[in-house]
Amino acid sequence: MTNSHSENFINQTMTSTHQHTRLVSDGTHLAVYEIKEVYGRPLAYPINDRAETIQGLTGFKTLRRNDIEAIEKLGFQIVTIHGERIKPNMIG
Repeated sequence: MTNSHSENFINQTMTSTHQHTRLVSDGTHLAVYEIKEVYGRPLAYPINDRAETIQGLTGFKTLRRNDIEAIEKLGFQIVTIHGERIKPNMIG
């Protein structure tokens, strides 16, 4: 595979993973995020509708450490695309 074919395959796989995550979490109290390294800092980007709505309410594109407790008090579980609970020390 050439570089562009490899990148295309990876992008299609990630899109498929995101679509699956949205489908599986639909109708639940799961706020699903993908953690990405940006300039050496782990940032959590929203993947499903609940996470996108939460980020819309906070006014930030990514999940912040100090928002996690408040979001959980509202009854949401904040998880990665792999189902792991996101803890404040996991994001920058």
